[in-house]
Amino acid sequence: MKSKKAWIIGGIILAAVIAAAAIMGSGGEEVEVVKASRGTFTLMVEETGYVEAANDREVQATAAAQVRDLLVESGDKVMLGQLLIKLSSPELTAETESARSQLARTEAELQAAELSVQSLRLELKQAENELARKKTLLESGALARAEYEEAQLQVDKLRKSISQQEASVSGLNKQVASLSTMLDSLEEKAGELQVISPISGTILDLPVKVGQVVAPGTLLAQVGSDNQLEVKAELLSDDLRRVKTGQTTHITAPVLGEQALTGQVSKIYPRAYEKTSALGVIQRRVPVIIALNQSTNLQPGYEVRVAIETLRKEDVILLPRESVRLTEDGHYRVLLVNEGRITERSIEIGEKNQQWVEVIKGIKVGETVVRDGSQELKEGSRVKAVITGQND
Repeated sequence: MKSKKAWIIGGIILAAVIAAAAIMGSGGEEVEVVKASRGTFTLMVEETGYVEAANDREVQATAAAQVRDLLVESGDKVMLGQLLIKLSSPELTAETESARSQLARTEAELQAAELSVQSLRLELKQAENELARKKTLLESGALARAEYEEAQLQVDKLRKSISQQEASVSGLNKQVASLSTMLDSLEEKAGELQVISPISGTILDLPVKVGQVVAPGTLLAQVGSDNQLEVKAELLSDDLRRVKTGQTTHITAPVLGEQALTGQVSKIYPRAYEKTSALGVIQRRVPVIIALNQSTNLQPGYEVRVAIETLRKEDVILLPRESVRLTEDGHYRVLLVNEGRITERSIEIGEKNQQWVEVIKGIKVGETVVRDGSQELKEGSRVKAVITGQND
C-alpha cells in the first residue's frame, strides 16, 4: 500500500517538474498584454432620451363647440392648412345669423336716414330761396311781415330736421361699425370650427374624440415640424454637475443601425423633479434638450440612446482600466513586461472612465503592460507576452 502511494506522489512530482520545464522552455506563463499608446480620452454621461419636434404648435378651441369629425390620427403626416377637425356650435351659428340680420337692418336704416338728409337739404335750399325772395318783397312794401316770418319759420324747421337726421346718421354709422366688427369676430370663430394645421409636420397628439364638447382653450391637436427635431433626456441630478450647454452629444438608436448622429446640449432645465425608477428607487432628475445636427430616419416619439461628451482630452497616454491596480497604500500600479520578465511599477493617473485610464506619469508610449493588473505575478517572474488588443 505504501509502495503504491509512493508511486502516486512520485508521479505527481514528475508531472509538476515536466510542466515547469515546459513553461520555462516556452518562456514562462502566458499573459495577455497591451502596449501603452496615445489616444483621445472622453468622459460621457449616458441616458435614454426621446425624439421631439423642436418646433411644435398647439391648436386650441377658440369657442365652446362639439367635435363633429376627426380627419386625422396621431402619427399622420399633415400639410400646412390641411383640415384636421370639424367642430359644430349651434349657439355660435345662431349668434352669427342674428348679428348678420341686425347689421342688415341697421344698414337699411342708415341708408334711409342718409336719403332723408339729402331730401331735407333740397327742401332747405328751396325754402332759403323763397325766404330771400320774400325779403325783397317785404323791403319794397309788397309783402306783409307775417308772410315773411312764416317763410323764416319754415327754414328754421328744416335746418333743425336736418341736424336731427345727421345725428341719426352718425349714430347709425357707429352701430354699423360695431355690428360689422362683431360679425367679423363671429365669422372668424365660425371659420375656426374648421380646424386646420398651422404647419407642415406630424400629428403628435390628438386628445379629443368625436362628440366631445370642448371649451375655449381646450387642446385639440399638437403638430410637430419634421424639419427640426431635438432629443429630450432626463439626467440624474448627480450627473448634471458635468453637463453644460454646447457640449457635443452622440445619438444612437436601432433605427439608425451603426450610424451615430451628433448634436449639442441646447437647454438644461432649471429644476429637478423626483421620479421613481423601475426598481422603486426615488431619483432626482433634470430634463436636458439636445439639438440635433441632422435627423436621418428619426421621428418624434422614437427612443434613442444619448451620450453627452463632458470631457475630451486629445493625445494622452491611455491604458485599459483593468490594467491599473489600486494598492492598499493608495498608489496605482501596473505590471510591466520587459524582456520577458515582470516588473511592478507605480504610476500617476489623471482621468478615468469605464474603459480607459489616462496615465500622467510612470509609463511611456510603447511599453508593454499586463492587461489584467490583478493577476498574482511576482516581480522578476518570467512570462510569455500575448498581445490581444490595443487602445483605440
